[in-house]
Amino acid sequence: MKATLQTLYDGPGWTGRLFRTALFLFDVLTIAYFVLTANMQIEGSLVALDIGIGLVVMADLTARFLICEDRVRFFASVTTLADLVLVVSLLAPLVTGGNLGFLRALRMLRLVRSFHLVTWINRLLAGTSVNARIVDAAANLVAFVFVVTSMVWVWEHERNPDLDTYVDALYFTVTTLTTTGYGDITLSDRAGRLLTIAIMVFGVGFFLQLLQAIYRPSKVEQPCRRCGLRLHDKDASHCKHCGSVIYIETEGDI
Repeated sequence: MKATLQTLYDGPGWTGRLFRTALFLFDVLTIAYFVLTANMQIEGSLVALDIGIGLVVMADLTARFLICEDRVRFFASVTTLADLVLVVSLLAPLVTGGNLGFLRALRMLRLVRSFHLVTWINRLLAGTSVNARIVDAAANLVAFVFVVTSMVWVWEHERNPDLDTYVDALYFTVTTLTTTGYGDITLSDRAGRLLTIAIMVFGVGFFLQLLQAIYRPSKVEQPCRRCGLRLHDKDASHCKHCGSVIYIETEGDI
């Protein structure tokens, strides 16, 4: 069983690739579902859907636990902790018979998975002509925006009359991130102000990372055999770090 799971999660064959693609799509769809239903009353068929998602996430956690080498590090991972809390929040109706509001809010922890998806996208684009650094920076920025927007919505929508919908929280996050600050929506409580500071400090960092990836000359990933430096200019013939000869395959258009 462990060998089968390792093949599915880490194997190079088409079966493993197909399985990991299915997991990727599941992550994307569940993140979209939680965002779209952030301010909806969850009942009836949506409760059943939440329970189904919780069972799938629990099965994924169990499988990854069985094949991991360092189980202490596995449980210390932010993604693992977020998924554990998510499972509890989604399966709570099976035990309590209800659908408590504060537990529904915890569904937004699934957005932590957004940062994990960036790694998957980078692997997918490996060997292509797409500038992976731009895709990486853009994906991290988008993930940050939606994670923080969900935090703003969960923490503030019941105490701030200006936040009627998830879109209002997204609008506040974007205007704060870009330092536009129209002032029509503000977080006046202490926790809200601390969150606003975090959005400006960390958000500007993600935004600058994207600008640097766009305007800096694109690099070619070709590890140097001597020192291991991975990124080089497209027309480089020697490693800038150690001076060794490197061989970069090109199509003659640089």
